Amino acid sequence: MGCQYHVDWPDAPVETRGRDGETTTRAFNIGHKKRPNYFERFQNGRITTLSFDDDADGTIDEIVEMAPNNDDPHLVLILDGVPFDLVRSMYDDGRFRLFAPPIRMVSVFPSMTDLALTRIVRSKRCIAAQSLYFDRETNRLSNGNSVYLNGKNAPWRERMHYCATQHVGANAYLNPPFVFSTELRGMYESFKKAGPGIAFAYSVGTAGLGTRGGEHAIRAYLLEIEKLCERITYDRRGRVKISILGDHGHTLRQGRRVTFKQALTAAGFRIGASIRGPNDVVPIHYGIVTYAQFHTDRARAVADVLAKQPSVALVAFREADRVVVQRPGAAATIGKREGGFDYDTSHGDPLELAGIIEALQDAGHVAADDTIADRPLFDASATHRYPDPLHRLWSCFDDLVDKPADVIASLKPEYCHGSKFFHFFVAPIASTHGGLEYESSVTFLLTNASREPLPAACRVDDVLDLIAQPIAERPTD
Repeated sequence: MGCQYHVDWPDAPVETRGRDGETTTRAFNIGHKKRPNYFERFQNGRITTLSFDDDADGTIDEIVEMAPNNDDPHLVLILDGVPFDLVRSMYDDGRFRLFAPPIRMVSVFPSMTDLALTRIVRSKRCIAAQSLYFDRETNRLSNGNSVYLNGKNAPWRERMHYCATQHVGANAYLNPPFVFSTELRGMYESFKKAGPGIAFAYSVGTAGLGTRGGEHAIRAYLLEIEKLCERITYDRRGRVKISILGDHGHTLRQGRRVTFKQALTAAGFRIGASIRGPNDVVPIHYGIVTYAQFHTDRARAVADVLAKQPSVALVAFREADRVVVQRPGAAATIGKREGGFDYDTSHGDPLELAGIIEALQDAGHVAADDTIADRPLFDASATHRYPDPLHRLWSCFDDLVDKPADVIASLKPEYCHGSKFFHFFVAPIASTHGGLEYESSVTFLLTNASREPLPAACRVDDVLDLIAQPIAERPTD
């Protein structure tokens, strides 16, 4: 990976003991002692006890049970762009055993960092989906790079205990090893000083590593993150809680950049940077992502053109009090009701939810007026091709940002849209994100901060409720 800074932690234990094919104890030599001086004991595949032999004389000086405590610092590491299935695979291979097994965490749509982090840390919402956005009031595009460098579309940064400056982050795709190296050092030094309560840290360098290096690079940086957690746990003598999570997934496949200028122009629309007539369309070209957004006074007509393009999986737009979602041969509308959503499939089922809704109806989660209960639908669709689609599509046009687009197209995972300039410097694109599909949408949550089992999946909005609740004291005998 070429990082300039590596966490000071062994690549492997000096000894591993096991029984019945399962690890029971790992021994480490920390600080180049003559014999092992740190031991991790496992129970049911998870590290539960730490033992310290500080002078390596063969006598254990301290034994610490790994049990979360309200007085312990709680370190929360947020990594940009990590797909759940990859983390689950690494866990199954024996990694990250300081934690309970990972659970799925479904991001927002578009599956973008600023949008997801505002929900995770519960800051005020973003101006728009990206730093480059169209402002209806001024009828012009923002200065995307200026907005990014000033952090104007990243209100979540105010909640961070550590994150690299925007100027360092701007190099995340040009020199991701350097940025990640800087962040590793910064996170470690910051967490060394953290006291009781939650301390958030965010890494943008992981985004560049994944985009340019794909799965191999993501696995490599996750191993460094695991070392960071091991080091901090050792330094804190086990008296620390740690959670690791992503903000969205990644496609793990190469993306070919597409533009819709020719198709829209052929349909009689005029592409520009402002809207002065009914046929004007303002596309947003920023970054490299698997969705595309457009501003227009003729949302339905623009959506009809986009839906026919080979690179497009789905197109959505707001029309009165409904969200319309379509693909060739199928169009449905979404409405929000108390406790859930209705999904009108009179003209087709573009989100492929028929089987899921039928099962929910059989289980009593669909009311007589066809309202589909929100949380049961989330649980049933967390592994679907389009996870949690009704909630995410509705939020996209309703309460996610101050200035939503008029039309959004979710692209097929092998295509991407955005800045020609950015693409020139970063290509080939090994992996990216943004769309409604599973790969971009579903990331992970690992934590050892809870005594209670976590659900199989959660939304980004749920994270703090899951990891930051006060821990009930254990009853005394």
